[in-house]
Amino acid sequence: MIDYIGKEFDKAKPGASRSAHVGMAASNTYLFFTQVLPVAIKKYGGVDGEALRKAALDVDLPEGGTMLGFGVKFEPETAAMAGQNTRAFPVVTQYIDGKATVVWPKSQQQAEPVLPLPAGTTYSYK
Repeated sequence: MIDYIGKEFDKAKPGASRSAHVGMAASNTYLFFTQVLPVAIKKYGGVDGEALRKAALDVDLPEGGTMLGFGVKFEPETAAMAGQNTRAFPVVTQYIDGKATVVWPKSQQQAEPVLPLPAGTTYSYK
């Protein structure tokens, strides 16, 4: 699925850098249609906001369970961070040899980060 989305993006925007947001949208849409919507309909009787909320709260995917490698478990309404996905996390990307590469977290890492940043780059100290 990720490969397909990437290829379609490349066709639509030749030469453009693939934004992480393209993958996030694909992953989240797939998750909604496969994990949330069917449960809302079958278990909670519909597609209204309450049925969708309850179905989303039922999702329990470990890290690595989504297309982008994060997991899904939403905090219940009684929690201080109600509705927050506790298994989502940011990633740090670094352009290495002209290609956006995930360098953190370790579970998603595609390459070791280049540190200190090369001289002359935007955030280098030299």
